[in-house]
Amino acid sequence: MIMKRLFYIALVCILITAAAGVSAQGRAETAAEPEAPAFAGGWPYATPPTGHFNMFISNAIELRFWREVHQLPLALYVNARAEYTPMLAESWDIDEDSDKMTIKLRSDARWLTGEDFTAKDVWTTFYIYRLVGNPAWNYIDDVIVESDDTVVFTIAAATPLFTRNVLRKPIVDARTYGEFAQKTADLVDAGYGQDSSEWRNLVADFNSFRPEIVNATGPYYLDPARVSQASIEMPQNPNSFLADNVVFDKLMIYNGDVPDLTPLVLSGQIDYLTHVFPASSMEAFERMGYTYVQLPGVDGLAIYFNHALAPLDDLRVRQAIAHVIDRDRIGRLALPGVSVGVEYVTGLGDAVAENWVDLSMLDPYEVNHARAEELLQEAGLTKRGNQWQLPNGRPFTLSLQCPSGWADASTAASEAASQLTAFGIRTTFSGIESTQRVPNIQAGDFELAMSFFGTGQPHPMYAYEGPLLASNTSSAGIGMAFDMVQETSRGTVDFAELMRKSVEGWDLEAQRAVIEQIAAAFNETLPTLPIYTKESRNLTSNGLRTVWEGPEELYLNSAGDDNFVVYQLLHGMIRPK
Repeated sequence: MIMKRLFYIALVCILITAAAGVSAQGRAETAAEPEAPAFAGGWPYATPPTGHFNMFISNAIELRFWREVHQLPLALYVNARAEYTPMLAESWDIDEDSDKMTIKLRSDARWLTGEDFTAKDVWTTFYIYRLVGNPAWNYIDDVIVESDDTVVFTIAAATPLFTRNVLRKPIVDARTYGEFAQKTADLVDAGYGQDSSEWRNLVADFNSFRPEIVNATGPYYLDPARVSQASIEMPQNPNSFLADNVVFDKLMIYNGDVPDLTPLVLSGQIDYLTHVFPASSMEAFERMGYTYVQLPGVDGLAIYFNHALAPLDDLRVRQAIAHVIDRDRIGRLALPGVSVGVEYVTGLGDAVAENWVDLSMLDPYEVNHARAEELLQEAGLTKRGNQWQLPNGRPFTLSLQCPSGWADASTAASEAASQLTAFGIRTTFSGIESTQRVPNIQAGDFELAMSFFGTGQPHPMYAYEGPLLASNTSSAGIGMAFDMVQETSRGTVDFAELMRKSVEGWDLEAQRAVIEQIAAAFNETLPTLPIYTKESRNLTSNGLRTVWEGPEELYLNSAGDDNFVVYQLLHGMIRPK
């Protein structure tokens, strides 16, 4: 024990001696440079060599919405006003007669590496998107550099999706990506398309491209040297035109999901997270002084039906199931304080449906066992004892798949299975790995499956793309096998045609009428059964470590697609407490 004490005394003496060797100048510099205030968030990312800095391909360390603090888009979006706020763009004008959009760029924007930001950078960005097959080119005909501060987009299809796809893409630099953009343009000029070997070879070369720097126009920059397994430190970019706007000297983005970040929240090191924590953790955080931003319910979880299997191919059976499942109860159970049972079965989140659809035309699918029995009997099923039988005399049983690691969805699936079983349709919960969810649905390897519905994007059409296109009959397999042409009480409905019409032109009122047709047909035919939306609670340190001064309307933005914290940071609306 005495030796141990002597060792610590000796160690302290060594440290004191070392500290005494610091010059007076060094001490003055240290005193003049207190630790810089940082804003701390989180997002899971793969570190090198798996993670990399080619922002257009998988495993890029792009950090989702955090990317916009270093690689700015042309504009931000405020959902409450349905308006775009200029960033790299100074202004824009759409000439509907000539089918073109002319964008004037800021004259004071510069890159971290010192070059002026110009129209060539915008052209480069979109030609890289053209190379990798980004959907933006469904709406863009071409991109033309008119001058250093003017870029013209010619319009392939008039739609509000065109505007969003142009204004909301993060812009990269010609210095890093220009060579590949030029090679893409050369292939286009030579008449080579995406199916050509020349194009595929260029894509392969690009997929192997690994930039050594991540150039930035935003007020912060991503330095590969400051990327670790635990976190990314993003210092201020002194060349950004927003450098004087931002309050924090750096951003810290911590790596990981809920288990990784929970200790950091408990130690008071986090300022903002979109992660969904268990209710018990959220209560503990709240007692510490953390607060939450409650988001509108724009998306959530639904039960997907395999329409290739009898009797799920019978509309009356799907409607019966909808009358059995208590969505309100499941919403209260799945993730208390976050999940809310779906009120309007439209394929849209309730908050979106209220803005786009005449709700009086919808079937509310209230819990009604008597009506469910009528529908099943009409479909040829009979009940013996407490078990429904198929027309062939076999028991009507179902299996409901759900990733077992999704706590809220697993709770919902288990409860839905219990409710169906109690009604007489014996249903088992089948836990799967989350990586199997999409492949199983695309291959049609399921009876019932939990998956996503709704959208945080400003146009409702995006909500129908997932279930009706990506998860439906495709080259990947039979999917849900839902026939896109359906007979309804309002006549024949072609979902694919209506989806196309729902984004045609610039007239939102005309599109609203088409969205209503889709929602009403969805409500009647039930391609899927939306169960609950997530009114997610984003954790914030407002009042604990920081002061948030942004207008309340910003919190109507989607946290994933038009993040309000990014907007507030870029405009200096959040500051240290």
